[in-house]
Amino acid sequence: MVLATGHAGTLRDRGRSTAVAAAGGTMKALIVDPGVRSLGGHHYNAVQRLQRELAALGVAAPCLGSAYAERDVIDALACHPTFRRSVYGRSYTAGEFDASVAQTADDLAGGLHRHGMADLLILPCGDQVLAAALAQRLARAWLARPVVLLWLLYAPHHLKAADDPTTTDLRTEYRKAFATLKSRTDDGHRLRIYCETTPLADFYRDLLGLEVGVRPSPGLVAPHRAAHTKTDRAPVVACIGFANRPKGYRLLPHAIAHVLAERPDVRFAIHGIVKGSDAEGDQPVFDHLREFGERVTVRQDVLSADDYLAWLAKADLLLLPYDPEIYRSRGLGVFTDARNLALPIVAPAGCAFAEPAFEEGWGVAMRTYDGRGLSEAMLIALGRLPTLRAEAGRAAARSDDDLGALLRRAADDAGASDAPGVRGFLHRLHRRMAI
Repeated sequence: MVLATGHAGTLRDRGRSTAVAAAGGTMKALIVDPGVRSLGGHHYNAVQRLQRELAALGVAAPCLGSAYAERDVIDALACHPTFRRSVYGRSYTAGEFDASVAQTADDLAGGLHRHGMADLLILPCGDQVLAAALAQRLARAWLARPVVLLWLLYAPHHLKAADDPTTTDLRTEYRKAFATLKSRTDDGHRLRIYCETTPLADFYRDLLGLEVGVRPSPGLVAPHRAAHTKTDRAPVVACIGFANRPKGYRLLPHAIAHVLAERPDVRFAIHGIVKGSDAEGDQPVFDHLREFGERVTVRQDVLSADDYLAWLAKADLLLLPYDPEIYRSRGLGVFTDARNLALPIVAPAGCAFAEPAFEEGWGVAMRTYDGRGLSEAMLIALGRLPTLRAEAGRAAARSDDDLGALLRRAADDAGASDAPGVRGFLHRLHRRMAI
């Protein structure tokens, strides 16, 4: 494997970043995520982590993100504003799938025209629309032979359980989209699909007839790189993220009031963004939380990567009161970060992402999904913090978040995908050209 400099679309550290050259040509990687729009949040963090790990391999990886990406995001992630539709913006009505695929394919064509076809395409938040759109583009570029690395983070309907009986038509969309994508990736030999949880991977493996692995989605925190220190100060219970309705922020006022009455020593650090979420009408929840005074700190702004890590680092317990019906099989990026930071959690019983914490002894389950259930689980966790911390530390040491190794294998596969002879020459020429 030869290293070469000067690849277009490099990150800010252009002087250090190089691009892998394979089979006589500079390797090109491209991250595709229509959800990348603003600083912070899972989509931003995932791209940032992917770029960091790829840079360590000598591979630069610009990003195709939302057409409405903010300037800070464009600059920080080498992000090209591309997609007009959000991955969460579907109405799931008749005919809407075809329209979404057509528009997404058109947007993708524009992004690829700018960057050229990559040897390694990474989709950290894929779905049936993005898969079908990518298959269309590959069908029009017969010389393209990229390895496609794709995570499926949620069920066919992002606000319903995977086995919800009302999503039959959406499952058909998935089968058709991935059957076509399989045919455009050497019968799936250049397609790598992952889910964050075993239940979701099992579901998609059966649905798609393709191999689906289980791996955490790219999170901001690399394992064993962040120390979660404790002091003798009052315990801090934290919450963080976009305050979408399935995330259970509405349970906090009742639960926090009960815990404050029982444990005068506890402090809360609640972060939640309602602007741009599906819960903009829930601002009174945060107004109520502020009424608790100095024992409850509330933030609603977008956190930088450093602020995000600092918020988690000061916590002794992380609340993840996500709707167990929707998250019955789904994973969760902030859960992965909590595990890597050795941070105990509270979450509802029945959430697939939290099962490892429950089984390994560093999480406490809510017995009922309401304010009382949350407060009871918090009090149990606060009473067992030393044990939970110890088990969380052991879990962090066992972390299977080997994203760097996964990307190295994918890059090696992409570098080995060049065919010899005339076809290989044409492929190497083609990946420098717009399609």
